[in-house]
Amino acid sequence: MKVSVIDVGFNSAKLVNYYIDKDHSYSPYSQEGVTVRLGEGVDESRFLNESSICRTIDALKLFRDIIKFESVDHVLAVATSAVREATNKNNFLAEVYQKTGFRLRVLSGKEESLYSYGGALRSICLPTTLFFDLGGGSLEMVYSENFKIKKIMSLPLGALRLSQLYNDDDNNSRSFTKKNYGRLEQHILQELPERKELELSPDAILVGVGGTLRAITRYDQDLNHYILDKIHNYRLDYESVDLISRKFFKMTVDEIAGIDAVGNNRAETITAGSCIIKILMQKLGFNVLVVSAQGLREGILLSFLESPQQYDKESITQNKIQNHIRVNCELAITSKHSGDLISPLISNRIFKEKEYLILNLAIKQMSKIPATTSLYNLFYTLIDEDLAYLTHSEQLILALSIIYTKKPKIANWLFKRYDSILRSQNKRSIEKISACIVILAILERTKCHINLTFYNEKKVVVAVVLDDDNIKFPEMLFRNALKKFETAFNIIVDFSILKSNMGTTSTTAMRKEMMLR
Repeated sequence: MKVSVIDVGFNSAKLVNYYIDKDHSYSPYSQEGVTVRLGEGVDESRFLNESSICRTIDALKLFRDIIKFESVDHVLAVATSAVREATNKNNFLAEVYQKTGFRLRVLSGKEESLYSYGGALRSICLPTTLFFDLGGGSLEMVYSENFKIKKIMSLPLGALRLSQLYNDDDNNSRSFTKKNYGRLEQHILQELPERKELELSPDAILVGVGGTLRAITRYDQDLNHYILDKIHNYRLDYESVDLISRKFFKMTVDEIAGIDAVGNNRAETITAGSCIIKILMQKLGFNVLVVSAQGLREGILLSFLESPQQYDKESITQNKIQNHIRVNCELAITSKHSGDLISPLISNRIFKEKEYLILNLAIKQMSKIPATTSLYNLFYTLIDEDLAYLTHSEQLILALSIIYTKKPKIANWLFKRYDSILRSQNKRSIEKISACIVILAILERTKCHINLTFYNEKKVVVAVVLDDDNIKFPEMLFRNALKKFETAFNIIVDFSILKSNMGTTSTTAMRKEMMLR
């Protein structure tokens, strides 16, 4: 199935086309964006002007042709702050339908916040967050504790809106005069809530989305020669945001447009946008910001997939969004196969909880990756995924662990290539996770389970239990996997195969006998 999501915003109109699998997982396969500046002048007149409407309708006609050419099954089209604030929105919506065939659904500020939060947090899975979505016309904010939403806010602090309000410098020497930039900073400070007002937990993590944030992130990665081409789950610190914000203030619009990470379409708005993010972090006391590459459009898509018949009939609710995120995030870390093997390793402190998480996610990834003879293509496919819970270094560990199961030499070469992100101790984690993946794959294929008991710190007893006498267990293959397991964990393994019909007494006796060897 193919689904298109259209987002008509204050500054731009965007189309993203998604492939939908049977399990409702999705992947974008094409996108188109047009700077339409629909919200131009709305603050002064409360009116969508004719030139902005014409630009938007032309963009929507382009989207219509793309959608028809792609034979898309469903179209989800929404409009945000510019349309909901305009007094002539009904005329605009009627004209859009007449000329393009699209029925735009106008989101309230609360709906926009919830959809954006849902799309981002489902792909990040951080339970206690202050989330924000910085658009052209507004700043949406959602605060949650343990995935329970506590506060929702929509503020008129958009990058284009503030650029139009405070940039009156006609000679183009800079984006803003010094005086107006100071006024801009004061306005943002006054509009943003206090930390006390939001009742933020000390554990709260700042998570953000939006085109301005993505551009700042790419620019920061360029400045730091970051080797990984990925912004989702990137950590951006306050010092970097402050530095970039000051750089943009000192540059002309033409100079900013010359930065590849920014480009022409965002050059006039990114100075105000970076200022908003800087002051948000400063006022609310966040030193680090987690960047999400998913937000409003993914939230709309997920809501539709959860209940296609109800999508157009009822508004999204706070309870639906937070429950959906909680369930999804819990499913992301569960595995029915690994507990018997891994729990004793964690108890004896030779396998870390984070390594266990990466292992479980790796197992889930392996179940859906395509068969390929190119391990390099497989590696980049794994890295390209937006995986919940994992930082960039942890996702590298996951990908390299899978590659290591197939060819250690290639995994070691890739490890060296990304050593600016990875640490030397990560190599041991890769070896341990890889060894566990191989053992668990054999157990899953043969439908057997395992008993692992520590004899002492350096010796374990491993018994594979055959539930079916007709199982032809690949003993030599499993022994070979155990050798890699011994090396990775620096332990000695005694191994036996037990049949479930031997009974508890026989099994216990055999374990005791093995421990005495």
